[in-house]
Parts: sequence; structure tokens; C-alpha cells
Amino acid sequence: MPSYGERVSFGSDSPIFYDMIASLGVERDVAEARAAELRQIVADVEGLHEPGVGGDCPACRSPGPCLTLQLVHGLITLEAAFAALRNDQPIDLVAAEGARPSPPVPSLKELMAIAPSGVDRFFDALLGDPPPGRRRDTA
Repeated sequence: MPSYGERVSFGSDSPIFYDMIASLGVERDVAEARAAELRQIVADVEGLHEPGVGGDCPACRSPGPCLTLQLVHGLITLEAAFAALRNDQPIDLVAAEGARPSPPVPSLKELMAIAPSGVDRFFDALLGDPPPGRRRDTA
């Protein structure tokens, strides 16, 4: 073990550690740049949703407090924001789907009784004569 003031020699693992430390520095710089971008986006959202004189949000056109700002600051969850938008009323999907008319579904027997004209036209075109001016082997 070297004493104080002597040179410290690098072991055989030093290039590995150097690459790891250098890559951590690059990753840190990328993360700091991304964090700065996200801070700017949050600042833009805050500026856009800043309450007006009456406390209402001009972007959402909703009475205050603005749900978007509360979401950005982590004061409420997404589920709570949706619940506030619909005044805590659950959405009855059965009633919503039952209210609109749907076309009747034909039975399998009715579907099988219809002649498949599209398939016949396809095979007629495939096996028929090629257009004039083209060779048969390239049609």
C-alpha cells in the first residue's frame, strides 16, 4: 500500500471504471438537459392555465381551481380530475350503448345464402385473357 504522497498505480480494471464514469457524466448531462426542457414545458403550461381575475382558467374555460394546474403540481390524480369533470357521476355504459339503435345482425344461414360475386369476378379476371398488347406470361 502506498504511503501518503506516493503515486497510486491503476489496477487492471481502471479502463472499465473510466468508461463507466465517463458514460455517467454524459448521461447526467443528457438528464439535466431533459429536466430543463420539462421545467420549461411545465412553466408554459402554468402560464397558459394561470387563473384570470375571477379565478377561472382561461385555457380550460372552467371555474377555478384549474384541474390542469392541479395535475401538473401533483395535487390531484388523473382519476380525481375525471371525476371532477363529470361531477362524480359514473358513466353508465349500458344505458349509453342501449340508447343508440344498432342494425340487426343477419343469421349465419342468411349470410351463407348470398352468392359470393366478388370471388367469382376475381377468378374470372385472374384466369381470363390478358389485356390486349400484353404477353400472356407477364399478365
